[in-house]
Amino acid sequence: MKIDTHVHVWALDDAPGHRPAPDAKVRPPAAAAPVEWLLQDMEEGDITHAVLVQSSAFGWDNTYMVECLERYPGPFRAIGLVDPLAPDNARDLERWMARGLSGFRLHPLYYPDAPSWLDAPGNDPLWDAAAATGAILQVHMWPKHAPALGRMIERHPDVRVIIDHLGKPDVTEASPYPSFQPVLRLAEFPRTWIKIGDYQIASKEAFPWRDTWPFVRLLRERFGPQRMLWGTGYPRAARLVPLEEALRYVERELPLSDEDRRQILWDTPAALFGFGEGPASRA
Repeated sequence: MKIDTHVHVWALDDAPGHRPAPDAKVRPPAAAAPVEWLLQDMEEGDITHAVLVQSSAFGWDNTYMVECLERYPGPFRAIGLVDPLAPDNARDLERWMARGLSGFRLHPLYYPDAPSWLDAPGNDPLWDAAAATGAILQVHMWPKHAPALGRMIERHPDVRVIIDHLGKPDVTEASPYPSFQPVLRLAEFPRTWIKIGDYQIASKEAFPWRDTWPFVRLLRERFGPQRMLWGTGYPRAARLVPLEEALRYVERELPLSDEDRRQILWDTPAALFGFGEGPASRA
């Protein structure tokens, strides 16, 4: 059994939350990538559960995430978005958590001045609200943002934090990878996890992206498989790489033991996101 902890799905019509945000940080999609596509992938890839992640193209309106959870109770959890610059973002977090989300993604790498808000005292209420509601904060960042994130984690040790996409390593850097050390130091915080994702973007090579392997080894040494996750990105026709390659990368190619793989693909995400034992109903 496998859990894919990172899949963007979206509708594209005139319903609330189904239109791209005018001030989005990424280019709007040309077509929908509905959750039903993901269900087909899950069936074909023997993936029993998945974590939906709100696309940045749709901004802070997480309505489609909620609709997916309501339409297909059981196999999914969902990570939404909250505006890191909004003065009332703590209330936004509480409101969406009450509607069934599991957490929220922050994107320091989209903001040139991210350190000014990443560990700003003005965002302490957001982190306090995350601690109070059990929200997971998922951080999409460059390694240079790790020190500011670490300061925020120190002030809010009860908040669970996921670092996205291998911590965005520079695979052209030689060992001992000095620019990547701040990411590795985040492993000192026991409620911090790291996600294997965007491997094809981090890599400068073709599949199986061997230049990412040294960084996976380092992350395994520091975080351990008990704090590692895996995700693919998009469903069906929207995928950046074939599902078969994304699966083979983690199941066969990476320098991991069978026990490591079992923990990364099932035990760790099941515990973090509260998935029950055994396949969930998709009805």
